[in-house]
Amino acid sequence: MRICEQMVVDAPAESVYGLYADLAAWKRVLPDVVDVEVHYMDAHRQEFSMTVERPGGLETVSGVRHLRAPHELELVQTTPPPGLAAMRGTWTFTPENGKTTVTASREFTLLDPDGDEQRFAEKLRGFLRTNLDLFRRAAEGERVH
Repeated sequence: MRICEQMVVDAPAESVYGLYADLAAWKRVLPDVVDVEVHYMDAHRQEFSMTVERPGGLETVSGVRHLRAPHELELVQTTPPPGLAAMRGTWTFTPENGKTTVTASREFTLLDPDGDEQRFAEKLRGFLRTNLDLFRRAAEGERVH
């Protein structure tokens, strides 16, 4: 299943992209991120692990991000969140009149083939909306937490 969420940010695409591409910023911007460990990084690729706090406890995911500055970040989670067989997605950054439309898309496959995809999709949409708003606030210079 594939889902998308969008948000307009009152900042140039290069700076918005830069904020998303900076893995160290994730811990500052998102209050549920407990730790980020970068295993490899160059101008085009990042390999990392991220630990987040969820209602059921800590979750650690691992992934690879492909950097296509300043227009797109592609994510493949090599260790997806619990309950998922696969998770991948993109963030795209579309400039217009000094602002940037950020589109976050995700494709996922549940581990349980009989699982409730719609229910999980709505939960994931909520996480995406929250994260997009927190990154918007950080990019626009607001204090986020």
